[in-house]
Amino acid sequence: MKILPLQPLNLLVAFLEEKILSAFGQGVVRAGTTLVVGNAAFDIVVDCTGLTMVIMFLSLVYATKTKIPPEKVLGYAAFFFVFNLFRLAFTLAIGANYGQGALDLVHPLLWFVDSGVVFACWAKEYGLL
Repeated sequence: MKILPLQPLNLLVAFLEEKILSAFGQGVVRAGTTLVVGNAAFDIVVDCTGLTMVIMFLSLVYATKTKIPPEKVLGYAAFFFVFNLFRLAFTLAIGANYGQGALDLVHPLLWFVDSGVVFACWAKEYGLL
């Protein structure tokens, strides 16, 4: 994932984050993939794009030989992308309202939420839920 030329995806996520946060009344300054929200600065990298969620989901599907039609996989990928956008916007809003320290704390904690969402989607398809 880190060796692929994904800078356009990073730029898209940064642009969308700027729009989402602005729509919720947050002042945002964006320079490329860097967002400054209040006193918190955040750089959008490939790990912030939701691609990790998609790869984690596909890994679970592959490892368990879960049968899912391709169009459903695409639907999950779109869902993970949108979910991740709002998770990231929430993270940035925390940073804007409570400072860089809060952002640095909440950001990795919400990775567990991402993982839980991925696991729940896989569990549904696998028949556990």
